[in-house]
Amino acid sequence: MRRDLVYAIVALAVLALSIIPVGTAVFLLGFVYGDSPCVMCWEQRTGMALIALIGLFILRYGPRPKYVGLAVLVGAWGLFMGMRHAGMHAARDVGQGFSLSILGVHTYTWALFIFWICIVTMGGLLLLLREGDLQAAPRRLRPLESLATVVFMVVIAGNIVQAFASTGPPPYVGQGDPIRFSFNPKHWVWSLEEYSTAPVSLRGRWASEEPDVTALRADPEAGPLAGLPALAMKEPKRVAFPVKGTITDIAYDAETDRFLLTTQHGIYVSDAALTRVLRYTVVDPGFSVDLGRFAGAAFLDGNTVLAVGENKSFVILKENDKADPDKNFRFFLESFDRFDEVSRSRFGTVRARMMYTMSAAFDPATTSIYTVTVPNSKVRRLVVSRFDRRDLTLSEEFMPTLAKDAGLKLGGEKRSLDEYYVTGAAIDNGRMYAISAAYSTLVAIDLRTHAVVAAYAVPGVSQAVVLAIKGDEFYIARADGTVAVAARPPETPAAVPAGQPQG
Repeated sequence: MRRDLVYAIVALAVLALSIIPVGTAVFLLGFVYGDSPCVMCWEQRTGMALIALIGLFILRYGPRPKYVGLAVLVGAWGLFMGMRHAGMHAARDVGQGFSLSILGVHTYTWALFIFWICIVTMGGLLLLLREGDLQAAPRRLRPLESLATVVFMVVIAGNIVQAFASTGPPPYVGQGDPIRFSFNPKHWVWSLEEYSTAPVSLRGRWASEEPDVTALRADPEAGPLAGLPALAMKEPKRVAFPVKGTITDIAYDAETDRFLLTTQHGIYVSDAALTRVLRYTVVDPGFSVDLGRFAGAAFLDGNTVLAVGENKSFVILKENDKADPDKNFRFFLESFDRFDEVSRSRFGTVRARMMYTMSAAFDPATTSIYTVTVPNSKVRRLVVSRFDRRDLTLSEEFMPTLAKDAGLKLGGEKRSLDEYYVTGAAIDNGRMYAISAAYSTLVAIDLRTHAVVAAYAVPGVSQAVVLAIKGDEFYIARADGTVAVAARPPETPAAVPAGQPQG
């Protein structure tokens, strides 16, 4: 009786797999609505057909371990393909997706669910099997099992027709973005586009290298904007107190006359002379959100500070002389009693995705936080992202252009602002000042027009990683704690702060 139950379950599973996902996909979605599978859809549909075929082998020759094991392996492959396909579209907005949907869910997501059901079913069959259930001779199929075989063959025949029309014979392998299915040969498109070469990496687009300024060329004359005026340099300063690690950013708060510095994981508040630490902490970067290495810092108000990691994760801390060290043990590695953690999360971007950032700046006029990307071997794009302080959500992104009346020109057709490697930024009077470690150049970006309105060479400073504005001076620091001080040059009339009406 138990053996009959096993075969009945297998027959029903083959029927369900053949009719619902595979049959519906080819006859209803394909022949009726004209939906053609992409190469990954074919991978998933083929996996379902193979599992159904293995089910027919079980019906004919019994539940041999090699059949059940092979079904589990094919199911695991299909589960992987479903995750890979669904993962490409999972982050899209509500209602968005690829191709047709069933009950509001797109087919690649259904495939993920179906393969999971297949694996669970195979596991259930293994639990029902007993050693006496195995047999050497082929079985005579019962009516339900014969029906499952016929239905499977019809469905496979339909898929062969659709595969030939939409994909073509070898060496054609299908399309990443297929056209509408048609029985008319004039509308068939057999493509070899999937044979195009692509870099091979286990991490795909996520294999971008982490930021590194050590190999960047510092000569301003070699940059995309040549012939720039040089900043007038003053007597350099030096951070006079010890820090854990190298300095990654610096910010100045005029209200409290203090500097904020970050290292890889440390946050330091110092006096205006950079001689004494007023308070500090070392953040646990792996607790909850992975903060990575700090690359940007900003005062959000007189006693609230922000540190942004290269991966665009961030932490906001509030100064508190009576902070509970026991409560804060989970957040910090050192100095548990000087700050409270307000929030820890990630900045979500669109144009800046797959790119790291090495700077952060806060604009009090618009209560906005800004970050700037650095290029990598896969994506070379200079993107400025703005996040509203109230909900820390992306409000705007833009790629700066050259202002028409700025008198700036690129050094050739192939030169671009995307070559700059912005490692520090500060905002004042509606302009973002961004320092590039590549070509030691300081650019001024009007946040209202999104245009570069001025640019300056920074002589004698290589591998500049941070920038702060204090009064009429630029503080341009290196990772070793050396701080170059430059006089702020005369400028064109002040820009209108972003978000404010023009006069």
